[in-house]
Amino acid sequence: MSALTGILATEVRKIEETAAMSREIQKQRLTHHLMPPTGWLNDPNGLCYFKGRYHVFFQYAPFDAEGGLKFWGHYSSEDLVSWRYEGVPLYPDSSYDCHGVYSGSAIVEDEKLHLFFTGNIKMDGDYDYINNGRQASTLHVESEDGVHFSAKEVAVDYHNYPEDYTQHVRDPKVWKDGNDYFMALGGRKKNDQGAVLIYKSEDFKNWDYDKEITTEEPFGYMWECPDLFEMDGQLYIICCPQGVETQGIDYENVHQVTAMKLDYDFDTDKYEITDIKLFDRGFDFYAPQSFEDESGRRILIGWMGIPDADYTNPTEEAGWQHALTIPRALS
Repeated sequence: MSALTGILATEVRKIEETAAMSREIQKQRLTHHLMPPTGWLNDPNGLCYFKGRYHVFFQYAPFDAEGGLKFWGHYSSEDLVSWRYEGVPLYPDSSYDCHGVYSGSAIVEDEKLHLFFTGNIKMDGDYDYINNGRQASTLHVESEDGVHFSAKEVAVDYHNYPEDYTQHVRDPKVWKDGNDYFMALGGRKKNDQGAVLIYKSEDFKNWDYDKEITTEEPFGYMWECPDLFEMDGQLYIICCPQGVETQGIDYENVHQVTAMKLDYDFDTDKYEITDIKLFDRGFDFYAPQSFEDESGRRILIGWMGIPDADYTNPTEEAGWQHALTIPRALS
C-alpha cells in the first residue's frame, strides 16, 4: 500500500465510523436497497458471482454527498438479501485515476476475479473536457478472494482509442466468447454520435480495437455504461444514451436507459440495431448492469434516486438519497 493509499484509507474509515455512530443518519437509511456507508453513491460496478458470494461494487464518493472524488465501494451477499459491506477496494491513487475511479465490470476466470474500470484524469486549464483536457484509460486489477486486489495495470491506454472519438470513452464491460475476451466501451464520437467500441483480447493483457456498434442516424451524443449480452438467442445492448430528444411521451426522463436488440451476422460481420425501447420511465433510474449467476439467471442492478419524505423539488440533487435497486432477474 502506497503512502497516498494509506492516507485515503484512513480518512475514509474515519468518516464511515462517524456516520455509523450517528443515530439520525442510521434512522434515514433504506432497508431494501444498497446505500453507501456515507456520502455519495452512483453506478453499480463489477457485478458477479464469485466463490459462493454475490459481489456488488459501486462508485463511491465518501467525502461529499453531492459527488466529488470517486472511489469504489463493495458489498457482498450469499443470497442477494443480506449484504455485508466489504470496504473500499479501489482508491484514486495512481497516475491513471487520480481524479476518480470510474465505472467498470467484472469477469471471473481461472479462479480469479478480474475488474476492469475507467481511470479518470482531468487536467487543469482552459479545456472543454470533451475534445481536450481529459485522459480516460481502461485499467485492470485481479483478486483471488474477491476482497483484496492486485496493483493496477493499463488494459487500454487512452492514446489508443480511435481518432474519430472524443475523450469521452469509458465504462468497460468485459465478457468471454469461445477462447476470446471482449470489451464494450461507451463512447462519444466527434460528430456527437453515441456508440459502443468493441475491443478483443486473447489474454486479458493485450487488447485490440475490433469494431464499433452504433445506429445509422445519431441516437444521442454519448452512450454510457454499455452492457452487451445474449439472452434466449437474442443479442441485446443496454446503455444510457445522453442527448436523446423527447419523442411524444418517450425520453422524458432526466436520465435515459434503453434496451436495444442487436441483430448480428457473424459470417459477414454486419449488424443492425432494432427495436430500441426505454428500459424504465422512472424519474431517476440509471446505469444498470447485468451478470449471469451460478444458476444461469441474468441479474440486473441499477442506480436510483429516492426523494426524502419532506422533499418537494425533484429538479435539484439535494434532498435525494442515492441507492442501488433490488436485484432483478431478467431470465
